[in-house]
Amino acid sequence: MSVEVSSTRSAASPEPAGLPRTSIATVCLAGTLEQKLDAAAAAGFDGVEVFEPDLVASPAAPRDVARAAAQRGLRVELYQPFRDLDSSDEERFERNLVRLERKFDVMDELGCDLLLVCSSPLAAAVGDDDRLCEQLERAAVLAERRGKRLAYEALAWGRHVNDYRHAARLVAAVGHPRLGNCLDSFHVLSRGHDPAGIADLEPGSIFFLQLADAPAMQMDVLQWSRHHRCLPGQGNFDLRSFIRAVKAADYRGPWSLEVFSDILRHADPTRTALDAHRSLRYLAELTAEPGAESEAAMPTATPVVAGRSPRASAGDVVSVRVAAGPVMAPRVAETLSHIGFGLQGVDSETGLRLYRDSEIAVVVDPTAGTVWSAPGIPPDMPTIAQIGLRSDDPPAWERRAAAFDVPVAPVRAPGSVGARTADDVVRLEVTDTLAIDLRAAVSAAQWRERFDLVPRHADPTPHLYTGVDHVGIGIATADWEGAMLLLRSVFDMRVDDGLDVPDAVGTMRTQALTMPVDSGSELRVVASMVPTQLDTHGLLKRPGGLTHVAFSCDDIYAVAAECRSRGLRPLHIPDNYYADLQARYDLSDDFVERLRPLGILFDADERGGEFLHFFTETVGEDLFFEIVCRRNGYRGYGEVNSPVRVAAELHRRAAEAGRGPQSLGDVAADLHDR
Repeated sequence: MSVEVSSTRSAASPEPAGLPRTSIATVCLAGTLEQKLDAAAAAGFDGVEVFEPDLVASPAAPRDVARAAAQRGLRVELYQPFRDLDSSDEERFERNLVRLERKFDVMDELGCDLLLVCSSPLAAAVGDDDRLCEQLERAAVLAERRGKRLAYEALAWGRHVNDYRHAARLVAAVGHPRLGNCLDSFHVLSRGHDPAGIADLEPGSIFFLQLADAPAMQMDVLQWSRHHRCLPGQGNFDLRSFIRAVKAADYRGPWSLEVFSDILRHADPTRTALDAHRSLRYLAELTAEPGAESEAAMPTATPVVAGRSPRASAGDVVSVRVAAGPVMAPRVAETLSHIGFGLQGVDSETGLRLYRDSEIAVVVDPTAGTVWSAPGIPPDMPTIAQIGLRSDDPPAWERRAAAFDVPVAPVRAPGSVGARTADDVVRLEVTDTLAIDLRAAVSAAQWRERFDLVPRHADPTPHLYTGVDHVGIGIATADWEGAMLLLRSVFDMRVDDGLDVPDAVGTMRTQALTMPVDSGSELRVVASMVPTQLDTHGLLKRPGGLTHVAFSCDDIYAVAAECRSRGLRPLHIPDNYYADLQARYDLSDDFVERLRPLGILFDADERGGEFLHFFTETVGEDLFFEIVCRRNGYRGYGEVNSPVRVAAELHRRAAEAGRGPQSLGDVAADLHDR
């Protein structure tokens, strides 16, 4: 999957009001140095940090790099890094000053006056502040003679200087106008340092600002930094507080991204740069002061409320489209029938089939070639292709998307409420295989009008469910960061704590995101990172059971009984599970005996919230449905029960294949290969 992005802005285009000058380090992007400059310019950046290894590896002379950047409308904002300046070995320090002179020669050709100087992690690093200040001052005097400036940065793994507050004290003690601070959000936040102190720094003392986000992890900070940084809006750092402190210090320079990432090193640089620029627009909106006009504000100049450009309103989920393909469509339809969704109509042109329960519409798409847009995908992988949300103002969402350079896809298929008319539907593509539709209110009668073939004996519309509780989606590893950024920026979704969910076929990284909707409820999306791979036939296969829709209900016992009467074969949940459940939560015998015969699983939180749910069998390789009942403000997803569901699915597949329990290991290995 990939996130569809496009930009009509060029490097020469003016930045919208409210966004500072933008920059990106060449280390963030894959490719040659020329390709990196092309990508940065196309995305709309104002400048770049030239990473020394990129320049060293380039056949172009520094003056040619400067010319190439200028031709693309880019300014070389910073040359970096200069490592290990200070040394307790005086002879080594003298050689370092000679090395510094040579870097200034390169910067003369680059047309750049600012050099990043990192604190040293070496054993020979100076540990005495007075001596360190003396060495920094000598470097600053040399920089002044050459018309250069030094931005001193406290590396999170520096031997003696690893805190921005320590670095700032040294800079202030030196007091030289050519020596200032470089603040890097990763180095500050990864060590848990309070960024509030940044606001107290002397105005003008911050020479440069570098930004990166990161997922919350417990690991060596150097490895965390080198391999797991991400763009703002893709991780868990509190960048809002960090930026607000930087603004309070009256920093006027560029916002520059420095993201070391194994994923970005192998990604398309054009797409990465577009995502990167979008992340700065998101951060600018996130940190806008009350009453200020955010960069990401609507083109209609809608006023900013409480520092945020307003997100258009949205209602509950009203529709889901399942891309099933001709092979699996009958299986999907049968499963929907078992859980109470009645067939209401068929579109004569496309064969799309409409199923309903109360106000929820599920459209099954049996057409060939629509299951996945990528070539070579097998036809046994039905998936959730669209989520439809009710909106009173779809055009406002179109403007919101435009503010973040996210294109709106044309809407043509009747399965998405028909051909687009009078701004009734706006579609935002999250990945190649998942879109979110914002649609004007459509009544049940209007839905049926779009499907012109009505069964002679149509199933009556049941009323089992109160809505869609959440939607589970699988996102390929390479597309994870882009999708997270799009959901957070355009939809303003809140990211809950990430989870590593273990089950019988491995461990999946899972992330829950939520967005308030007009009813007072929430749109909940549970994304799972999918390690895609090719099988022996060259077809893309994924682990099963990642894509699903969870329908909410008030009386899960009655719904479970009704589904059984309609032919549902619930997964068999072993007695061991219920014995453990009773001991873990001190449940009564009567309560457990209501759950057991219906295959209902249970979870509870420390605040007294309860979650009851059951599952259908997996359809094909990747799709199942879940029925849930939340009580007393429960906010989780019953993720503790995920291994139980997967193990039950493996038992079912083994039984259907005519294999006994001794073959379950083979089934698990086969499922994981897929």
